[in-house]
Amino acid sequence: MADLFEQLAGPVHPRVKALRPARPSEGPVFPPWTGPALRVLGFYAIVRAALLLADSLSARLQYHGELSGPLLSWDSHHYLQAAANGYPAVAPILGGHLTYSNANFLPVFPLLIRFMELLGLSSVGAATFVSLVSGAVAVVLVWRLGTELFDEQVGRNAAILFTVFPGMAIAWGLFYSECVGLALVAGCLLLMVRERWVWAGVVGALATATNPAALPLVLAALVPTVQALRRREVPRSLPTLVLVPTGFLAYVVYLGVKYHDALYWWHLNHQAWDTSVDFGKSLLTLLPHFWKLGLPGPAWLEWMGLFAVVGAVIALVRAKAPGLINAYCIGVLVLLFVSDTSGFRPRLLTWAFPALIAVAAVTRRRGWQPIAVAFACLLPITFIVYTTLGNTIGAP
Repeated sequence: MADLFEQLAGPVHPRVKALRPARPSEGPVFPPWTGPALRVLGFYAIVRAALLLADSLSARLQYHGELSGPLLSWDSHHYLQAAANGYPAVAPILGGHLTYSNANFLPVFPLLIRFMELLGLSSVGAATFVSLVSGAVAVVLVWRLGTELFDEQVGRNAAILFTVFPGMAIAWGLFYSECVGLALVAGCLLLMVRERWVWAGVVGALATATNPAALPLVLAALVPTVQALRRREVPRSLPTLVLVPTGFLAYVVYLGVKYHDALYWWHLNHQAWDTSVDFGKSLLTLLPHFWKLGLPGPAWLEWMGLFAVVGAVIALVRAKAPGLINAYCIGVLVLLFVSDTSGFRPRLLTWAFPALIAVAAVTRRRGWQPIAVAFACLLPITFIVYTTLGNTIGAP
């Protein structure tokens, strides 16, 4: 593990070195990236405190003042149930069809909650601790990734945009797996950029065992693999390409053995959550009806998501981000488009967070501040709306 931390920390960007004044040799020596990391973490702490206030307001509006009410809304309770009780011994069935089950929620996040419970924390306390720590790790890794791809200024701005992105209201405010999954994806991409292929594969496997939304990491690993083959070289990235999907595939195999159905995970999603691949038909049918509420959410929200996607793609092109970054982001957006229940909802768009690094790169001189302010204003509103209005706004 120490080697992994060393690989993630990596060498200090030259611009960071240049900005740091010389220090006397006396006293404790800290890594040169500690100062910038603490600054982005300070901003993250302010955002989490603001969401705590939003949680208090939401609790008063909808949950009789119970602060844990908003945190446990929507699918959050499934993760806590999986942490406390594991997965059902027998697949729940209602009316001859599979019904809602904790088995739809992949194991890494519940296991981390369970580990903290064993250390003496309550279930809500354990989930809060995991969310806070993994969120902090995600912010730092996004900063490191942005600095690695461009420079310190872009890395810092990208970390700020990532922290206040409206979709993070769900990742930070509810007990959802994004808090852990996004940190793992950022770590995997950073290791790929640094060509630490084995560690990237290990971290990527953990990411896909956290949420299937991390599977586009396979496309990211495919880019350097194909590039090496075209140069008629042995692809050093092959371990990453092989390892990344094993987290998700191992869980699918586990469910197949447990419930005696090799396709159980797909059957559960289709029968209980009514999820399928329709190649964008549901989304395209919904968009012309501005106020209609569809499976992905209200049409007006999908229009906002569509504009965000167009902006993200333009930023990726203009920033000339590396191919593996572009491949990952495009893979996420395509997955959201082809699923009939996903759409371009704020929470799901968080998985395309490297596009925010591209946005920070193309707006480094001007423009990123208004975007950050708009995001910061929408963040608590998004949290309050989803935790108080329920199905009238669609699932988060």
